[in-house]
Amino acid sequence: MLDPSKPVTVTLWHYYSGHLKDNFDVLVATFNETVGMEQGIVVDAQSLGDVGQLANAVFDAASKSIGAQRMPDIFMAYSDNAHRVHQIVELVELENYFSDDELASFREEFLEEGRIGSDQRLRIVPIAKSSENLFVNKTDWDVFADKNGLTEENLATWEGLYETAKRYYETTGNGFFGIDANANFFLQAGMQLGQELYRYEGDQAQLQFSEETARKIWDYHYRPYIKGYYEKTGRFSSDDAKTGTVMAYVGSTAGAAYFPMEVTFSQQNIRTIEPLILPYPYFENGERYAVQQGAGMCITKSDTPHEYAAAVFLKWFTDPEQNVLFAVSTGYLPVKSEAIDEVVLMEVLETTEVINPAIRASLVTTTHMFDDYRFYNNRPFDGSFEMRELMESHLFNRIQRDLEVLEKRVTEGQDRETVVKTLVSDQQFEQWYHQFIQEAALIMNH
Repeated sequence: MLDPSKPVTVTLWHYYSGHLKDNFDVLVATFNETVGMEQGIVVDAQSLGDVGQLANAVFDAASKSIGAQRMPDIFMAYSDNAHRVHQIVELVELENYFSDDELASFREEFLEEGRIGSDQRLRIVPIAKSSENLFVNKTDWDVFADKNGLTEENLATWEGLYETAKRYYETTGNGFFGIDANANFFLQAGMQLGQELYRYEGDQAQLQFSEETARKIWDYHYRPYIKGYYEKTGRFSSDDAKTGTVMAYVGSTAGAAYFPMEVTFSQQNIRTIEPLILPYPYFENGERYAVQQGAGMCITKSDTPHEYAAAVFLKWFTDPEQNVLFAVSTGYLPVKSEAIDEVVLMEVLETTEVINPAIRASLVTTTHMFDDYRFYNNRPFDGSFEMRELMESHLFNRIQRDLEVLEKRVTEGQDRETVVKTLVSDQQFEQWYHQFIQEAALIMNH
């Protein structure tokens, strides 16, 4: 069905930028010059901005919104967005193009995340996966820990992190820690505390967000930000680490390359630092859960030559030879079982130019997490994309507003400690919790 003299052009939309885009472009060019040329396939890969911009562009294309582009043959998507797109345009059932043996070579939980729709057919190919680590400025941590009798164990749990950040603030007056993905904190906190936040019924779900779970999230997310123990001023916490605004943060393993190799405290004070990459924190009496994330690739239903050509490219890209190379150069995890092995990853690292040592450290830490942690991401359902946006913004927007209120009242002469006590009170928690439940109900019952 393919003719090398009349190649089929496959459009592919992704959200990679910077070094990720560079590495991806090299692999796409390699495919086009080898397998693509032999079989008659040209992959035209285009970056459409960040995750949100890509999700909106695909949704607009599927909806045929005014000014939208035509649907691409392949697009990157998290399961939430793939689910809402699949409500409008049909996505290819990948079992039609991948054999049972080919699918069996993928790590099973990565495949499971790609099963969407009421029939739970595979519609997302995992191409590179990530989790979250605790990224620490080791150079300055060693000094602070030594002075205060602390060890890495103090950073293993959310309770330990809170107490460490509190001591750091009381010692220096600065924030210690930041959280990159608020929605992930919500979801993993629920799992760690024994309450998955959703109960599923086909494509529908019910929110099960108890006041007890919400209180933990309030106490270990909202409260430390208001008290000054945690801080986030940049778009990503790695930006805050670069300026010395925080010493540690929880962020995606795929962002390991952005961990700073030097900190610019001021123009006159720039220091080289080493990375310390630790497993994702957990609650003391909870289970060890961490997020499983990383967008996969969907094929839009069109015609057999384009669908087949798209599948050929995705099989090639997920083959360990290419996939491990992409993973170790970017901080992602490869998706096939044989490739998720520390020895395999380290062998490739030895022959790959990886400038940032945080990438190596993150890969080692994350492969060890596969022994001690369970990895989780919620199943997609009608409204899951909007629910994730609510979890991402609802509490953090309140944090930002209340910090402004705090500074305003202190400027007006009120006592900081008194204002903080008011903001973190039980009454304020109850107000936030009930407001969140009401807004979630509007999404879930739409």
